[in-house]
Amino acid sequence: MWLDNASEVDILFYEPYANVIADISKNPSYKPLTIGVFGVWGAGKSTLLKLIEQKIDADSEKKGKTLCININAWTFEGYEDAKIALMEALLREIKEHQDIPSQVKDGVSKLLKKLDFFKLATKAASVGAPMIASVATGNPIPLLLSVSGKAEEVGDGIKNVANAMQSIRDDYLKDEESDDTNSIVNNVRKFRKDFKETLKDDGIENVIVLIDDLDRCQPDRIIETLEAIKLFLSVEKMTFIIAADENVIQYAIRKKYPPIENYTVNLDKEYIEKIIQLPIYIPELSSKDIENYLMLLVVQEYCNIDQFKEFLKKIKEEKLLISNDVIDVQKIKTIAIDYINKNDKQEFEETADIIAGIKRIIAGNLKGNPRQAKRFLNTYITKKKLAELYFGTDEDALDTRVLAKLLVLQKLDGDLFIQLNEWNKKFTTENEDFKAMFESIESGDSENEKYKAWNVPTIINWVESEPKDLGKIRLDRYFYLTRESLKKADVDVSTLSAAVKDILERIGKATRGLIPQIVQDMTKLSAIDQSMVFEVVIPKIQKGEIEFYIIRSLFVGFEAYRDKICNALESYSKKITIKSASAIKEMRSADKMKVDNLIATWEKAGLIEQKLIETIKEGK
Repeated sequence: MWLDNASEVDILFYEPYANVIADISKNPSYKPLTIGVFGVWGAGKSTLLKLIEQKIDADSEKKGKTLCININAWTFEGYEDAKIALMEALLREIKEHQDIPSQVKDGVSKLLKKLDFFKLATKAASVGAPMIASVATGNPIPLLLSVSGKAEEVGDGIKNVANAMQSIRDDYLKDEESDDTNSIVNNVRKFRKDFKETLKDDGIENVIVLIDDLDRCQPDRIIETLEAIKLFLSVEKMTFIIAADENVIQYAIRKKYPPIENYTVNLDKEYIEKIIQLPIYIPELSSKDIENYLMLLVVQEYCNIDQFKEFLKKIKEEKLLISNDVIDVQKIKTIAIDYINKNDKQEFEETADIIAGIKRIIAGNLKGNPRQAKRFLNTYITKKKLAELYFGTDEDALDTRVLAKLLVLQKLDGDLFIQLNEWNKKFTTENEDFKAMFESIESGDSENEKYKAWNVPTIINWVESEPKDLGKIRLDRYFYLTRESLKKADVDVSTLSAAVKDILERIGKATRGLIPQIVQDMTKLSAIDQSMVFEVVIPKIQKGEIEFYIIRSLFVGFEAYRDKICNALESYSKKITIKSASAIKEMRSADKMKVDNLIATWEKAGLIEQKLIETIKEGK
């Protein structure tokens, strides 16, 4: 199995990125600096952070005076104030570092005590907060305006809060001289200055902070973390390296600071540029890269970590990854065979051949995402092991090539996967529907409505991949292994990325004037995110819950989804009115044949009047 976490082995070959980022982060002339390592979900950001950390730590052993601290932003999700949580985590990491000079430790200890003062203010509820503000500033107005209840209860509350505040001042802020200096506002202002002074010791040259999983946090937590970095912690000697999906950060900023009407500046872009001085984008892997990656993952499954590192070293030495061609499976097997355990060699070669046969098709669907590649292989390995437990390993058991091919279809198009299962239920001596579909594709009959969904390039490639004779195989056992996927389910909203949620929310509120910008922003999403948007929208189109001016814009803007949109509209149950005529007319201009077929279906179902059809087709 391939674990879905940061890898210590550079299977993505991100070492050049790690070297460049590590070198920049150690350069004292660039301090303070915040670097953004941007990439989509599953692109390998955590792995890159791990490589950067290894590089910095290795160099630090030689030169010293550089601290590398790794913080996971997601761990602050449950805190009342993510800013304080981040500041405290960073200070404790610095204090507990083995190479920290004692003078720096003393300064950090004082800063930690001051954070307790901030915590009290944050922890206060709606009643306590105005009490603290009143006590700290000597101004009773906020308290009188905010607090209700009996006078004696209010008085007791003030007394308790005042005592707590005084206790903190006595215990933690003894070195301060006046009440004015001890006010909340001034202590916040002083924190940055004191932090800077604490790091002035010659025993420290660099403090490099790696922040991961920021894009898993709620929008308000994301903003709090960025604000903590900018307002409190970004001082001389400090470098922050933040790994995140930039789309998620932009979404969080838009939630916090919605667009201002008639204001053309992109606040989300301006905000990010203010916080992050050096953005570094991890490129999506090409289809060639994903094909190679899938094969490298297969090798990894049959090696121990040291053997696999030696194998990767050999791959690099022969410069196979920078070739214009996909690495040949035979070449992979020839190099890997010396590093595979003797008892695993036969199974390795069989698995390598199976994955080699489907990698081109599946790579086109994974859209450059390493995590998706791991997940597909994990699914295949799991189903393969289940097959062995259910049906044994003799000749009458399952053909793992067929299993792999069906899992690819499940990944490519869940609806066609379900349809193939329905066809299989009618199997006699062969799967007659599959045979007819195969013959339709082989003959180039792209107009056959019954098999239109199968007549798209990715599915055609799947149909023509080995083993081709699925129509002659009863697939009951294979579908039994994948039965959890045979029932359509609503989309799990928790699995949607922030960028997808943002687009869906905007579609839900869209007016005619806003929809063009929404569609334009959708085109900037990854292919996976676009697919998720349509997975939610298509059923709503079918139910008549989406306005035609929205459907029109999606139809015109996304050619790849026109068939799915038309299929959904064929099941439309509402009467087509003149209100929708202009939208349908624009759709027809984009794809006359598809829309005419759709209109014919509506006409047959009695959903559209002849006069309206003439208006749409003739422009009346």
